[in-house]
Amino acid sequence: MKRLFACIVMLAGLAGIALPAHAAITINTSVQYKIKNVNSGLVLGISGASQTAGSKVVQWEDNGTADHLWHFMPMGNGQYNIENMLTHQVLGVSSASTADGAQIVQWADNGTSDHLWTVTQAADGNYLIQNVNSGKYLEAYLASTSDTATIDQWALTNCACQEWQLVNTKATPYPAPRSVAGNGIYVHDPFMLRDASGTYWLYGTHQTVATSTDGVNFTAYTNCTTTQLGGYSTCPSIGPDFSSWSGLQTPKGWNSGANTDLWAPSLLVSNGTYYQYYSIPYLPSTGAEAVIGVATSTSPAGPWTDKGFVKKSWTSSTTSPPSGFSATTDNAIDPAPFTDASGNWWMAWGSWTDGTHLMQLNPSTGLQSTTNTTVYTLAKRGTAGEEGPFIYYYGGYYYFAPINVCCNGTASTYRTIVGRSTSVTGPYVDRGGVALTAGGGTILLSTHGNVIGSGGGSVFTDAGNGNAPTFVYHYYDGNNSGRATLGINTLGFTSDGWPYVK
Repeated sequence: MKRLFACIVMLAGLAGIALPAHAAITINTSVQYKIKNVNSGLVLGISGASQTAGSKVVQWEDNGTADHLWHFMPMGNGQYNIENMLTHQVLGVSSASTADGAQIVQWADNGTSDHLWTVTQAADGNYLIQNVNSGKYLEAYLASTSDTATIDQWALTNCACQEWQLVNTKATPYPAPRSVAGNGIYVHDPFMLRDASGTYWLYGTHQTVATSTDGVNFTAYTNCTTTQLGGYSTCPSIGPDFSSWSGLQTPKGWNSGANTDLWAPSLLVSNGTYYQYYSIPYLPSTGAEAVIGVATSTSPAGPWTDKGFVKKSWTSSTTSPPSGFSATTDNAIDPAPFTDASGNWWMAWGSWTDGTHLMQLNPSTGLQSTTNTTVYTLAKRGTAGEEGPFIYYYGGYYYFAPINVCCNGTASTYRTIVGRSTSVTGPYVDRGGVALTAGGGTILLSTHGNVIGSGGGSVFTDAGNGNAPTFVYHYYDGNNSGRATLGINTLGFTSDGWPYVK
């Protein structure tokens, strides 16, 4: 009765007026919004501007703080994650409750549907924000007009406390990627390094490689030898095909079936030797079958020498593993080799199936260590699709970033999230305090405007730009038919050591 009375009092001046029919709308992802309650005139924010996961979402006077800024991230089917621009967590419902009155909180996007929202517009121009999991609507509890009043969900009541204005700040959620040019910028899963001569080398999925002298203009590499070309239509990151690749793809998966398709190459450089790690998806596939291999060269241009396979995976439940494979739960793709603060070698890798993993490497061979054979799980979400991990050491922390499922072009929900640890093997925890093995991850970069599905990235220290930590990734360009395009941004770090895109 208390709640009913509050709504009757608030609606006294609107007696006899029913809520108009409303229709779903498309939200502009290229700007930040303030979400203003129609009844109270107050805006959504985070209680105490707290970074802690599970903090209450409240209404407050608009005082210009970043916790009052929100970004709508498209998740397909007219649904959105709603990202807070101070904490880079998303709106959700406490314990994923479907009950009337359940508290709205912030949390890492762990793939649960209580983090999904639809937005509809009424004839009066105001908006209703509905939770996909519960079917209930965002509202100021008990139609309160007070600062700090909590925000909950409730079935549709015709209460103005459930109506919102979306105030367009006209400010972008994230800085634009660096302006780049040339025929070498169309790349998927990019990895970049700068050699001793100052040339930037860019590698990517589908045997792509490009160079740049300034980190802005990238030209597809064309100076490989006829032998290295090896039947590929353009210079490959590794060519010709190694004999060890025989049988992995039947038929071969690149250049109209003439060559083997390589995914997500990443390099480690040690004592003048380049170690290129790459993945090959097993084809035809009935599961998540793949291998990760390594090759070496004294030049970033090759030629490359086969050093064998680091990891094999076979997840098919319908086809028995071929010779040399055994059943696994992981998917050996997207290798990320690196050295820790003590000089030890490691490789993280991503997965379509069961999270992201880490193994120690033997620097003498580039293969898995024989003295430490432990495989560590670094991140695991409620849904499959962690890919493209990288680990970057900075200021006493290892920063780890896995991401959502890629490769859907302009419909992609790919994004980059981050956690950190003082130990290379973890545990990795996000800024809100959620372990990445429990679905945590603070958003580092997400879709904004034409920059769609930002991910597949890596970080390198750019000696040509003041040793700046530099994030290299791909995005699907909404202004160019969703073509995978090179994104580059330098990273800054907050006073408490969390990375952000500059």
